[in-house]
Amino acid sequence: MSVFAVYESSTGNVVGAVKAIGTPLPAAADVVGAALPVRLSLGSGEVVTLSLAGRELAVHEADDQPAVFVEPLAYGVKRVAGQPAKPALAKLAELSAPAFDPTGLLVELPGPAAEDTAVFALVSEGPDTLPVTGKVEKDADHVSLPVTVSAGAHAVLLLVAGWAGRLEEITK
Repeated sequence: MSVFAVYESSTGNVVGAVKAIGTPLPAAADVVGAALPVRLSLGSGEVVTLSLAGRELAVHEADDQPAVFVEPLAYGVKRVAGQPAKPALAKLAELSAPAFDPTGLLVELPGPAAEDTAVFALVSEGPDTLPVTGKVEKDADHVSLPVTVSAGAHAVLLLVAGWAGRLEEITK
């Protein structure tokens, strides 16, 4: 038995998974439709839905990994430079929570990046979902993704290549 892992294509972070039993590898749109809704309940009781566009997603057939169904954001598609993804999922190390700074969403790594590292985030702003992308440059340990939001609580989905994804409430 295999797993179809749905992942964000620029970072390799898994955002969902389904069991595959004798089914050929589907396109992401066949699994999630036009967009994958990601929901978070804020402390105020409001439920925010972030919309992860299907064009940002890909599907990978991986070896059976039951834990990916419980905590998909903890996994990434294992990649080797210059080769397509391998048939395995890797459990990723946790990253500290992002924060809003004067220029946007601050993403910090625990140390300098060994290579340019892709960053993708979805930030709620009222009923809207703001997608922001960037990268932590090689030898740097942070990036501030330019995004303007109002003061208050926001749902944030943060995906950083090689690090476990985070879905949480961040206050500006």
